[in-house]
Amino acid sequence: MSDPKSISVIAEGGDLILELGQEEGSIHFPFRVDSKVLQQQSRYFSNLLSDRFSEGRALLAGLEALKRAGHSNVTDAPVDELPRISITHVGRISKVSTVQNLCADFLRTLHGQDLPTLPPVANLANLAVLADRFDALPYFSRLAQRKRYMQTIDAKTKGKSNINIAEERVRQKLLIGLLLDYPIWVTKYSKHLIMRDSVQWKADAELSETAALWWDMPNGVEDEMIQRREYILETINSLQAHFLKLYTSGERQCKLGYDSSLQCDSFQLGEMIRFFSKIGTLRLQGLIYDDVDPTQYSGDIDRLLDNLRHASPYQIDRNHAHCGLRTRLIPILDMLHQMLCLDAGSIDIGMCADCWSNNRPSYAWSLAKRPVLWVQNRAILTGSRSASSSVKSGHHRTPSSCLTRHNVVRDLFMAVEKDWTAESGRVEPLPMGQLSLGKVSKAAW
Repeated sequence: MSDPKSISVIAEGGDLILELGQEEGSIHFPFRVDSKVLQQQSRYFSNLLSDRFSEGRALLAGLEALKRAGHSNVTDAPVDELPRISITHVGRISKVSTVQNLCADFLRTLHGQDLPTLPPVANLANLAVLADRFDALPYFSRLAQRKRYMQTIDAKTKGKSNINIAEERVRQKLLIGLLLDYPIWVTKYSKHLIMRDSVQWKADAELSETAALWWDMPNGVEDEMIQRREYILETINSLQAHFLKLYTSGERQCKLGYDSSLQCDSFQLGEMIRFFSKIGTLRLQGLIYDDVDPTQYSGDIDRLLDNLRHASPYQIDRNHAHCGLRTRLIPILDMLHQMLCLDAGSIDIGMCADCWSNNRPSYAWSLAKRPVLWVQNRAILTGSRSASSSVKSGHHRTPSSCLTRHNVVRDLFMAVEKDWTAESGRVEPLPMGQLSLGKVSKAAW
């Protein structure tokens, strides 16, 4: 028998001693709870404590035994004679010194009791994991919304920079947003991971089976973020490749009509190759023998775009003041910045919780068919703030309040081919052996 003093009393007149442990062989902590309350707030306990399962039948038998012993009111029964049920594995929570306090807080919320203080982000994430484990998310989500837990956390961090926020904290907030129905955090922190990268997405990363749930986002979210980042990097690489193809196509790029126009094109091509090589986004290599594998960029995409903004303004002479890469590249980078920058108002790169839940087949990048071609309109190249584009694809749109807007952005990044300067005409791929474009390298970080 357990010492009654060791039992955490959640419900004074509770009819059940619930023992919870984090893993096999770990200490199980006993809590006095009300079985009817658990069944009302948790689908897991509603099933477990029904007569369909041995635990439910044991509870009914134990309560009948108390009545036969003269304890018609369970409140008066000795604690050690109350029915007991033991549960191992409370969910994929983070490492804590003891699960006792965490489980006590969770059970208190199910019994309608207020927590003594606002849970820190890590605790709230762990509580959300418990609510998910015991199928009590609808109740716990409503509670968190009513108590304004997430809004209060946002208010306390308002004005603070998110630049140096630790990845684990980002992931904790993303999981809270997903599980507790707080869409703002879903969009904001999924975009943060997509733009900043994750230690979990490295080629040599290994996920521990005991790692907290936020290190492997459930319901396909982890794979969706990885897919989005890869398409964004492919798009940025295609921008670099496009201009290199233009200047190596043999088609005159300098439109001034001077005798020096051919030399201008050659000069700009050399400057372009030198610049891309310097910032680490281009690797020149021979194709006679290749033993080097491409290395995918693993840094901050914001920083990558900033590096590209330093494109050389050099001109061959004063007559060619507006020739070259920079004049054509910067307006396109401005357009991409509006969609990608973490501080920008655009939310379409991050995940929309509503579309993910209700329109996933039409919304998810990981499920969509890639458009054949995305063509950059002249409006962008003249500095217009409206990102208009033309997309040729083989699928149709599903009307939604925000789905269409999301998918316009998605089509840009997912298109198989992208024509960034439509007025310059299409160009053929480079002949084999002239230039090899590897993936964006780590040197650009």
